[in-house]
Amino acid sequence: MNQENEFNTDSLYHLALKWRWHLVAIAIISSLASAVFSSSTFIEPKFKSTAVVYPVNIVPYSNESATEQLLQMFQSADVKNKIIDKFDLANHYGLGDNSKEPNSRLIQEFNENVSISKTEFESISIEILDKDPVKACKMVNEIIAETNLKCRELQREKSQEMLDMQAKQLAIKKTEIDSLKSQISRIRLAYDIIDIGSQAKEATRGLMASKGGEASRMLSKMQEVGAELTANNAKLEAALIYYVKIKSAYDDIVGDLNKELTYTNVVNKPFVADVKSYPIRWIIVLISTLASLFLGFIIISFSEGKKKNFNRSR
Repeated sequence: MNQENEFNTDSLYHLALKWRWHLVAIAIISSLASAVFSSSTFIEPKFKSTAVVYPVNIVPYSNESATEQLLQMFQSADVKNKIIDKFDLANHYGLGDNSKEPNSRLIQEFNENVSISKTEFESISIEILDKDPVKACKMVNEIIAETNLKCRELQREKSQEMLDMQAKQLAIKKTEIDSLKSQISRIRLAYDIIDIGSQAKEATRGLMASKGGEASRMLSKMQEVGAELTANNAKLEAALIYYVKIKSAYDDIVGDLNKELTYTNVVNKPFVADVKSYPIRWIIVLISTLASLFLGFIIISFSEGKKKNFNRSR
């Protein structure tokens, strides 16, 4: 087995040595061709702009983390469409309105050039490739800005729902308070009661001094409505306390609606690249050269094998 491997190795070595100048020529031609065809004349160079952000001021829903929720905002169709429209990417990518399936091709082109992903450190990386380095940088900044607006819009929608609920509770509680005040006022007017506690003391002292008369009638009135008046006063006090609590929550929500919060903390800001990121020419040249050499060697081996078989058959 070892002798067979040594024989094969020696055969390949002698074959490569025999055809060395042809292989060298293949390598040179392949290198030059790949270098030419990977140049900016044939492949449009692209520049990369990158940013890294962390989520802030985001209340996670369900089992989602704040980072996962923010990532969904970055990848939302609303944000994507606004970027496409603002930078006129259909024309920028050379698609225009006359191309077949323009929307599908535009989205595909966008997804190929824009990468938004979660990192292992619970941050979000935004990478954009574009032939215009300035536009790539502006697009990164604009995606962050549009995502902030999207998050703010959703947060305000949620706050508005809470505000509407609090407003309904305030209205219900105010109606209850007005009703209790009306009942208390009606009882006081009907029975000529201003302060039931003070008047009861006066009536008791008068009753003890005169043993009847006007004091007795006043005490009788107070006994008749005292329990109802006391109960209504207690209900009114409790309703007022609850109303103040709801009003405080209502005012807090109004304050939140008026805040201009941001939801991204940019730790790595994008900048205008001065060196292209695509294509990487040396990798293209290396792979093309190795592939050409391998293919050339396979063809030479096949040709040599056919020659040997032909000579044996003669």
